[in-house]
Amino acid sequence: MGIKKTMAVVVAGTAAVAGGAAISKPLDVTAATSSQVQQFINNNRADVINVTNKYGLYGSVQMAQAALESSWGLSTLSTQANNYFGIKQTNTSNPTYWADTLEWSNGQWITIKAPFVKYASRYDSLEANAKLLRNGLTWDSNYYSGTWKSKAKTYADAANSLTGKYATDPSYGSKLINLIKTYNLTELDKPVKTGYLQDSDGQWYWFESGAKYTGFRFYMGTYYYFINGVRQENQWVSQWGLQYYVGNDGRAVEGVRFIDGVPYDFGTNGTFNLKGKASGYLYDGSPANGGYRWYEKGSLYTGFRYYMGTYYWFVDGVRQNEGWREAWGYKYWTNKEGRAVQGWQTINGQRYYFGNDGTYYLR
Repeated sequence: MGIKKTMAVVVAGTAAVAGGAAISKPLDVTAATSSQVQQFINNNRADVINVTNKYGLYGSVQMAQAALESSWGLSTLSTQANNYFGIKQTNTSNPTYWADTLEWSNGQWITIKAPFVKYASRYDSLEANAKLLRNGLTWDSNYYSGTWKSKAKTYADAANSLTGKYATDPSYGSKLINLIKTYNLTELDKPVKTGYLQDSDGQWYWFESGAKYTGFRFYMGTYYYFINGVRQENQWVSQWGLQYYVGNDGRAVEGVRFIDGVPYDFGTNGTFNLKGKASGYLYDGSPANGGYRWYEKGSLYTGFRYYMGTYYWFVDGVRQNEGWREAWGYKYWTNKEGRAVQGWQTINGQRYYFGNDGTYYLR
């Protein structure tokens, strides 16, 4: 499918109609099926709401423009370059997509190869359109002020203001209005909901600019993770290249937490991300030693470990009390508190010397 559009708006806020941009032949907006139309609206809904609220514009008008300019996202320019508004490229050292376009020249349509902006994402294309309407042209920042919510009392006023400015088609505004009415796009103009709110089904969801949100959000002093607005519980979450865990109350965990019997360290500095498997004398509820056992990188440990100013001997994480121990080719004795001894000690009626230099082994 060749690139066709109502008009080629030049990037970077330079010329639109008033500046002599080329006029391109419109796409057939009726070519899309009903399912393709609905998919286009669903895919763009959240981004359109976010962008137009950010720039004080009508979401219904932007959705209608994007539909009209890209034939509901079926144009090659939108599928190959995320360019939904036919924005032409003025600096081909930047990401560019070259495509055939029909241009009106000397009283007839001709096909030419033209450079268009290639956007990294659909959102970038929507934001570029919003910036153009909000910031205007280099020589008139108010050029598209008729589209602003602060100036246009209705979406129809905003749509009609584009005729003769954004596009030369004398029916451009009425085409946008027809799309808005036909597909009930005015719901994009309603005050948007953000936060943990009760929906019409009686359930609670996290909304972001009116859309059910997927991702982390800070709420009531901590972070929760949502999928399509639903709070998640007891599961691992990957975000920003890091791992997190949300507990049975939906809260991102901190500190040392046992998950499926393995201790993990999530830190205590307010970042909540997994630091690694935990080590240390940790409470796991075991029947020995008041429920504490020694773990090393998530596994129960056997051997000596330094703790609270001295050395203790552990077997499968359990602190051993009175008895002989062998490690590193030496012998040691731990007393009834499990502490490795030093100096002269009487053991079973015999005298033994373990040194006084902090090495603890039998001399």
